[in-house]
Amino acid sequence: MKKAMFFTTAPVIIFASIVAIGCMVFFASCSKDGKKDGNENENHCPVIAATAVPQVVKDSFAVRYPSLTVDTWFQKDSIGYCAYFIQPVNQKKLAEFTKTGSFIMEEIDLDHDGNFEDSTGHSDPKLPGVCECEIPEGK
Repeated sequence: MKKAMFFTTAPVIIFASIVAIGCMVFFASCSKDGKKDGNENENHCPVIAATAVPQVVKDSFAVRYPSLTVDTWFQKDSIGYCAYFIQPVNQKKLAEFTKTGSFIMEEIDLDHDGNFEDSTGHSDPKLPGVCECEIPEGK
């Protein structure tokens, strides 16, 4: 009798083990995929105080966006500075300037998901080694 019970429980145990291993492999591969697609950028540009931004950059922002104020400034490696600001109707934007105040580009959060597209409507692949201006949580 014990022999018959072994033959009926053994396939169940083997099947359950295969399903458990398959689930572990599936979920492990999903977590790796999330890191490959670039959604988790580890190279964020540092937030800096407005007093650390050269006056020529602040003046360039004021000329380009009169009546708006910068919520957060970022140091963009050796390239320059990024200004995070919100236009009326809650449109979040990033504007990038060189160290000498020349405007480089503007990025817009069109669908309010925290992912910015440049002023041409494209979300270009980011260059390796260059920091990205990321909006702090809750802003």
